[in-house]
Amino acid sequence: MNRVVYGTTCAPYLVQGVLKQLVMDDGHNYPLAASAVNSEMYLDDILTGAADIYSAEQVKEQLIEFFRGGRMQLHNWSSNCKELLTNSEVSDGDFSLAIPYETKALGLLWRPQTDSLAFSVSANVDTCESCKITKRSVLSTTPRIFDPLGLISPVVMK
Repeated sequence: MNRVVYGTTCAPYLVQGVLKQLVMDDGHNYPLAASAVNSEMYLDDILTGAADIYSAEQVKEQLIEFFRGGRMQLHNWSSNCKELLTNSEVSDGDFSLAIPYETKALGLLWRPQTDSLAFSVSANVDTCESCKITKRSVLSTTPRIFDPLGLISPVVMK
């Protein structure tokens, strides 16, 4: 097999193995990309940032070249900086996006224009005046909140 088929049980393990091997083989040529892949990647998403546009452009260029060496293409770029998106190298699979109102990042909503994170919680209770919020509805809704970084855990009830 020349490709990893998504949906199989072993696919996440194989992808992580391929990325670790790619870092070992070519990481010295692309130190910024290797650092991002090692510490800022979750499955198939890289969430990284930079202090200024020049550094962000370097990270972006190194990531593109790093993955190109492994015959992979990066898709769905998102940034809160228009210059970073408009200066992108666009090929068949790459997308040059306008700054969206919001996008998902690891289950959280990220709003690039304000550079803020948001959470979406849907309750089981209908929004009618006769419906009461009960302990059962609160206990049913609370575990559905996806908060991998624990950002809103101080306000979630025990």
